Amino acid sequence: MRNGQRKRGTPKLGKWELFAYGQLVVPMAVIGLPLAIYIPPFYSGTLGLDLGAVGFILMLARLSDVFVDPFIGRMSDRTHTRWGRRRPWVIGGVIIMMIASVMLFVPQGHVTNLYLLLWICAIYLGYTLIEIPYGAWGAEISDDYHERNRITGSRQIFLLIGLLIAITVPIVAGQGGGGGATPESAASRGAMAALGWLTAGLLPVCLIILLRSVREPAKGHSTPISLVSGVRVAMRNGPLRMILATVILGALASSINAGVAVLFFEHVADMGRSSSVLIFALFAAGVVGSPFWVGIGGRIGKHKGIGVAGFASLAAFALVPVIIYWVKPNFPEAVFPAMLTITLIQGFTIGAAPILGQSILADVVDLDTLKSGEQRTAFLFAFLAMVRKFFEAAGVGIALPVLSWIGFDPQARTNSAAAHFALTAMYCLVPLALWIVSTTIIWNYPITHERQVRLRAALDRRTERRARIQAGD
Repeated sequence: MRNGQRKRGTPKLGKWELFAYGQLVVPMAVIGLPLAIYIPPFYSGTLGLDLGAVGFILMLARLSDVFVDPFIGRMSDRTHTRWGRRRPWVIGGVIIMMIASVMLFVPQGHVTNLYLLLWICAIYLGYTLIEIPYGAWGAEISDDYHERNRITGSRQIFLLIGLLIAITVPIVAGQGGGGGATPESAASRGAMAALGWLTAGLLPVCLIILLRSVREPAKGHSTPISLVSGVRVAMRNGPLRMILATVILGALASSINAGVAVLFFEHVADMGRSSSVLIFALFAAGVVGSPFWVGIGGRIGKHKGIGVAGFASLAAFALVPVIIYWVKPNFPEAVFPAMLTITLIQGFTIGAAPILGQSILADVVDLDTLKSGEQRTAFLFAFLAMVRKFFEAAGVGIALPVLSWIGFDPQARTNSAAAHFALTAMYCLVPLALWIVSTTIIWNYPITHERQVRLRAALDRRTERRARIQAGD
């Protein structure tokens, strides 16, 4: 719907509107993946900063971003302009991210710890200014249980496409430098510069498509409440507490895993240039699998869909130590096929949690609106983002300093057995334990399709009563 605001209860979005909404995440993914995977080896290995210091800076930058999230979410919910509540914030975030992506990935002059801290804080700020209002925008486009899966599914497919680009560009740029597609070349100056300039070019194009094609829904009648009261209401929301627990565990696990992935492939698995193939295969399988999980979420429930995908992925991921400590010494030629098989299984399931989890959060917003009296979609997205970022910061802030303390050296040709085991634990064993608990929690999530329909009906009745009161009926 391009010529007006979407009415409440409209169940179906057109294909173009789904496309226009989802495609904004492409440049965010192009720059987001390198922040987790390539920045540590780029600034420590390529540029020569201390690995432990890089880990501490990444943690500090993430923490600096944590307390900005609720402010942005709350202000976005209460913004009233002729262009909408969400648009002005997204535009500001795009401008900041365009500048910061160039400065962070195309370093200017002598690079110091302070330089890294400044520009990674800036890019996180730009990311937050986009992510929170944009996510809330998507949650409000439709109030239908199943349609929300399509919206988050569109976003996830474009996210994975962006991740594929983020993997491919460093490989191509690294080969262009004559080094071949190795982890070192993927984190080279030329490869990182290509990502920075690509992000800066894609952001304004994708923003224009979004602004011209996707209308914001009209805000329902609501009664503002104070921040303290709002937090208290949120903490009494049982389903939200369950999501909060899964966010904490999942963020910690993913941060630890992603922060050491390149180092694991290079120093423990000895994958060489094949590591880039594995990462590419992971996200390519994710693109294929994402529509499947949209359908599964509609058939068996969103939380059950996440559980099925999670347990299948974890069963495969649990075989990584077997490959490293048994297959590799005895059948070295089988390491790559075995890792590829695990990667494809994980990739096929990787879209389930983002797609169905974001759709679940939109349902939780309905319950919060009913309890609090205020429609505060962006605040709840921001609150969970704040928690997620805190534990993402904690994850990378734990993993890299621990490896450094044990004696792992990313620039050394060989490391001790203890250092290799520590790297394996950080890549696989610790995240595996955290993911198992997280998946078990979400399996018991209580808001089903039937309950969400009742929530929406109650909200609609209350909205109609308030509209009549304000109209003087």
